Amino acid sequence: MLKSTLLTLGKLAIAAFLIRWLINSGQLDFAQLRLFQEDPWLLFATIIYFIVCVAILGTWRWKTLLQGAGYIISWKRAVTLQLTGLFFSTVMPGAVGGDIIKVAYVIRDNPMKSKAQAMMTALLDRIVGLAGLFLICWTMILLNVNTVKGFSGFWPLLLLISGLSVGFILFFTAALYHYKGTDPFLRVFKWNLPGMHFIEKLYNAVRIYRYARGAIGLSIVISLITQGFCLLLFYYISCKVMGFNPEFGKIAVIFPIGITTTAIPITPAGLGVGHVAFDRLFRMVGLDHGANAFNLMALSQIFLNLTGVIPYLSLKKIAMPSLSENKTENGNA
Repeated sequence: MLKSTLLTLGKLAIAAFLIRWLINSGQLDFAQLRLFQEDPWLLFATIIYFIVCVAILGTWRWKTLLQGAGYIISWKRAVTLQLTGLFFSTVMPGAVGGDIIKVAYVIRDNPMKSKAQAMMTALLDRIVGLAGLFLICWTMILLNVNTVKGFSGFWPLLLLISGLSVGFILFFTAALYHYKGTDPFLRVFKWNLPGMHFIEKLYNAVRIYRYARGAIGLSIVISLITQGFCLLLFYYISCKVMGFNPEFGKIAVIFPIGITTTAIPITPAGLGVGHVAFDRLFRMVGLDHGANAFNLMALSQIFLNLTGVIPYLSLKKIAMPSLSENKTENGNA
């Protein structure tokens, strides 16, 4: 408990230091938040994005993965748990606090299914979201190659995004393929390499969907749609912050990279790290106010996530189960 508290305090200190540094350097201005008051359409677009993409499409993606793995959950229950998870991801220490809360209810509703697999569906939901983000970035780079190829660091960026996109495609293809005989990758997982055990667990979690490939395919499509609308909202916010309409290609290329940095568990909700990342990325493409644009996007979503306390209050309180147990129905989940 003490270690967790100290780690959280350390993350908050890093976030505060980075934000303070940006404010002192003139790159971050919290007065920009007044744009939500001055421009009703900006506020409206942000709320609609949260309802349609975060609440509805986000729930649909997670529900699809759950049902593909054999878990039973209704739409009403899934939406309630999704919003509850968003609330706890915002207020609890650690990046996966909300996932643990919502998975606990899924486990209670499906007592004969695997607890470990239920938790893996939440992790897989995040990975599918990242896969959609990188595929969007790769597509945007190809569509705007003439706009961005002159930027410093373009080719390393293209190589990184291409490698990650191809990696996601190969990983899902290998995991979902029907092998004749023994799975050849089982021997690879016996290699004594750092992180190999985690990759094996994730691979086995995805393997379950080889009999429900449509669930993975649909979840990736939903992710692409969600990330696409997220990009459009961020571009709209950027236009308002900068006071003019920059080339869409510039924002489209750097946005996925900036969002990915917020997934690194250095600071809560990526605050501070995300501010610095977008400040540097905007400068890379010849633009300013990157930290301010991210500030409006991040703080508005954090505030809306807090509304998840309302559906949470409708849930019956349960004890958090031990996710290390692995009870299954018919031998496997």
